Amino acid sequence: MLTPTAAIASVFRKYADFSGRASRSEYWWFALLLWVVLGGLQLLQLIPTGTTSYGYTSYNFSIVTMIVAPLFAIGVLLPSLAVLVRRLHDANFSGWFVFLALIPGVGAIILLVFTLLPSNPAGTRFDVTRLPKAPGLSFQGSNLG
Repeated sequence: MLTPTAAIASVFRKYADFSGRASRSEYWWFALLLWVVLGGLQLLQLIPTGTTSYGYTSYNFSIVTMIVAPLFAIGVLLPSLAVLVRRLHDANFSGWFVFLALIPGVGAIILLVFTLLPSNPAGTRFDVTRLPKAPGLSFQGSNLG
């Protein structure tokens, strides 16, 4: 089981890596981070900042939330999809199952169940063996050095 910081660092280190596997702890720590940040941004807009000229309470942090929340969501879209695909791989499902989320109602529930499943040893078929990087500038496989 990964610590929260190790899990989140692992997700951002594999920002757009859709190959391999992600443990349950890696996936759920990252999901918790997303919920906390987006929830905090939503709570930010509930802070009263003064009154309007008509005497009503004004909430000027709403504009900050309307700008920052979508930017944050766009910024974490790719790592969120990547860690979900890797989590599906860990449970021995194809990454294409991520498209189940497009089914209204039940799609998200099916994905929730899949992400809650324990690691499946058969999921090793999704592991990728990476070649070690050659020192310096290298054009592996091209006979250029």
